[in-house]
Amino acid sequence: MTITAPSMLPSSVGVLNKISAILSVLEKGPACLPAVVSETGLTRPTVHRLVLAMQELGLVEADQQGQYIIGPRLTRLAMAAHHAIADRELRRELSALRATTGASVRLHQRYGDQRICVAEALRLKTATGEGNSARAIANADPVSRVFLAWRRLSRGHETRDDALACSRIRHRGWVQGADEDGLVLAVAVCGRDGDLAAVLSLSSPSRQTRREASYGREVIKGAMEAAARICSRLPIKGATALVDERDHGPQVRSASV
Repeated sequence: MTITAPSMLPSSVGVLNKISAILSVLEKGPACLPAVVSETGLTRPTVHRLVLAMQELGLVEADQQGQYIIGPRLTRLAMAAHHAIADRELRRELSALRATTGASVRLHQRYGDQRICVAEALRLKTATGEGNSARAIANADPVSRVFLAWRRLSRGHETRDDALACSRIRHRGWVQGADEDGLVLAVAVCGRDGDLAAVLSLSSPSRQTRREASYGREVIKGAMEAAARICSRLPIKGATALVDERDHGPQVRSASV
């Protein structure tokens, strides 16, 4: 039997070739049984038998008109593939930024009341609670200051100085500072609606005093450009595909948001 479905790359397994031929037809849109038979070149009993088996597996389903369409399992697989591609591109983006700046690069996101710190390999490192959200923004670490700036946009501010600090951070899109681990640059990763999707951070050891330490314009510009590209690769609502917590890696210091 010659299989005539378009875009069908034959394998050494005959039944897979037949299933692939059927999916190639349904890939173009709904199709009735005679149409699948005609376009695949398979016999009607073969198509009927395979379609029934594919329905049981969720690969195919029938619509209200009785035509066959792509099933829910393939839809889920397509979404998983999309997330995998986005995850791979995100890894490349963070690695490229680290190679350019020489700094450690991390991506931070909020999930409910927790801040998730994702390292350049996108391995889940640590989840921390928000802690005391009423603390002054000036006393928070750079990453937390960016999160707080957007969070307090809708909740209001405790002090006039806090409101001014938040406004400046949102307008500029980044903030930097030093802590016991070195110099940290935190950049907002925002969507088109202006909502904060994540915070990109660069950190590197610094022997300078906190007052003197700072990243140069080129590094800040590069981080801002990377943040813009990263936003387009993040899944909806910051649901970044993270490695399971059982994938243990080196621990990152916790920080409250």
